[in-house]
Amino acid sequence: MESEGFQSAESNHQIRKGHRMKSFWLFRTNLRNLEYYHHFKDIFTFVRECHDFYLLQGIWFLENDIFDEVIIWRLKPEGTKMEDIVFEVKGKKFIQRFVDDFSECFKLKRPKFSFFRGGFPEYDELTKKNPKALGHKLYLGAGKRVYPKYGGDYDKILIESEMDINPTLGTFPFYKTANPNIFKPLATGKKYDLCWICNFTQITQKGQEWFIKEVGESDKLKKLKIVHAGNNEKTGRKLCGKYGVKNIEFKGTMGRKALNELLNYSKMGIVTSNKKDGCPRVLTEIMASGIPLLVRNQTRLNGYYKHFGVLEYEKVDHGVQIAMKKYDLLQEGAQKNLEERLGIAEICEMNLSIWNQNI
Repeated sequence: MESEGFQSAESNHQIRKGHRMKSFWLFRTNLRNLEYYHHFKDIFTFVRECHDFYLLQGIWFLENDIFDEVIIWRLKPEGTKMEDIVFEVKGKKFIQRFVDDFSECFKLKRPKFSFFRGGFPEYDELTKKNPKALGHKLYLGAGKRVYPKYGGDYDKILIESEMDINPTLGTFPFYKTANPNIFKPLATGKKYDLCWICNFTQITQKGQEWFIKEVGESDKLKKLKIVHAGNNEKTGRKLCGKYGVKNIEFKGTMGRKALNELLNYSKMGIVTSNKKDGCPRVLTEIMASGIPLLVRNQTRLNGYYKHFGVLEYEKVDHGVQIAMKKYDLLQEGAQKNLEERLGIAEICEMNLSIWNQNI
């Protein structure tokens, strides 16, 4: 495969020097349900339409000869027979493998790295069962599972926000970005002041009621054109009725390309997540779309991204006022070096440099 949109790494030969990297394993989730990208049967469609950075980094690893093979480990949906989904990238294999139990991985030669996304008990049990068979083990938790909770044996604990730094655990930063084939600046006019993307099924961590209440209590916020995208919008409308809010337009669930268009039709994107949430993926999606980002001061966000037209706020009203005054400056920051500093190559190289330390 010669995928479009991913930059080559100018310094990948330096990263690989002295480190014979062969296999990379990603344990993506303990959920058994299929994702939309499992319907993609060709690599071109996958690279163009998959929004999941954790998988896209595997494609980049193969494109740049960092690894010879990448395996994504997933549990089979109950009562189904699932064949592996295999793509070729420069003659190497990118495999989405479905198993009944993660311990089936022990049948294979150990990888250079095993990357565990999430804080599920199955992962911790796996690392305790046969830690040496998993190579160098990387743990990236989220929300209430930022750190391992079930006694797992990991070599590096990765975090996405400075608020989670733990000197005792020796935490290391993790960086991610959005698919540049999906999220990118477009030449559009502006229809909305704020674009707010979150699912109302995740009501405890996304700050939905808090935000709507803030709008309801501010005459200035009530004058803004706010657009929301995400599921269960009936809950949002009900909360708007509760707090007397009439200026939020609910679009419902949208595809990722439609989300990028909606962001580009907006002056700014806003994230309202609280401390219960992990580092929301929408943060990098907003930045990659090229518009300024308003982010709540208790939302997890790596300091690296604060160069991209980001303004932190405690009170929405105050944050929006500052943002409107600094809009030109924030917009310039959002656009500056966007491709280079938020590109797949830049982000993957930073992660690899951290992972290779002291091994």
